[in-house]
Amino acid sequence: MIAKILQRIVHVLEIISSVVLAVMMLLTFVDVIGRYVFNAPIFGATEMISTMLALVIFLGLGIANAKDRHIVVELFDHQIRAFAPRLYDVVVQGFSIFAMSLIVYVLFLQAREAAHVGSTTIVLEWPMAWITSSVVFFAALSVVSQILGLIVGKPDLVDPHLEDV
Repeated sequence: MIAKILQRIVHVLEIISSVVLAVMMLLTFVDVIGRYVFNAPIFGATEMISTMLALVIFLGLGIANAKDRHIVVELFDHQIRAFAPRLYDVVVQGFSIFAMSLIVYVLFLQAREAAHVGSTTIVLEWPMAWITSSVVFFAALSVVSQILGLIVGKPDLVDPHLEDV
């Protein structure tokens, strides 16, 4: 049951991040062509791309957390994992959950402050509260995926072709 929920979350995050990344690439392409070929850049493209980049980062973080595919430096990993593999997972994932929860909390405070002040982006004047709240939501999903991944153990979400990489 929990594994199915985790798979569903990862699938949704993958779809949303793919769409946002594709739109971001298309917008960048059209803006560059418009800027250098037609001397008519897209108004606010840099701001839109920056917003989409923040979304893609936190969407991708949720996917990486769920699949446990982070970049790691394995100095002592093999010794500790051989001694107590489940304890190792709980300690490492627990620290990661704690750190990510702090990030979610700080982002939540920023979103609340942006809503209270009514701040907007500089060029397009989009409400910062909406943008920051979206990032908070995806960061919180990242924490949920980490917790579910810890409960399930090593989730069966990893592409088998990446196992040897």
